[in-house]
Amino acid sequence: MAFIPSLETALSAAAPEEGGLAAGIVNTSYQFGSALGLAAMTALAASFGADQVGNPVELADGFSAGQLGAAGIAAAGAVAAQALLKMPAPAPVDQPDELIAV
Repeated sequence: MAFIPSLETALSAAAPEEGGLAAGIVNTSYQFGSALGLAAMTALAASFGADQVGNPVELADGFSAGQLGAAGIAAAGAVAAQALLKMPAPAPVDQPDELIAV
């Protein structure tokens, strides 16, 4: 859900001749973040029992811990985005010097 808006933001902020560079950086960041997130959630799930294939309760506890960890990271990202991303100031509207009465 966030990939297309982040790509659009990166491309709109880059100069036209740097569009390929901006797209490459966004794609690399997305791939790296996905791999890092998957590794972290797998480690968290395994530490809470997801490696216990024969024990369904421990297996479910591990998967639940992994999902809660992912939800926590997503919530922290949403809070950081809300705090750090600012909307651009609206462009001033040209006002005529005098209002013309009709």
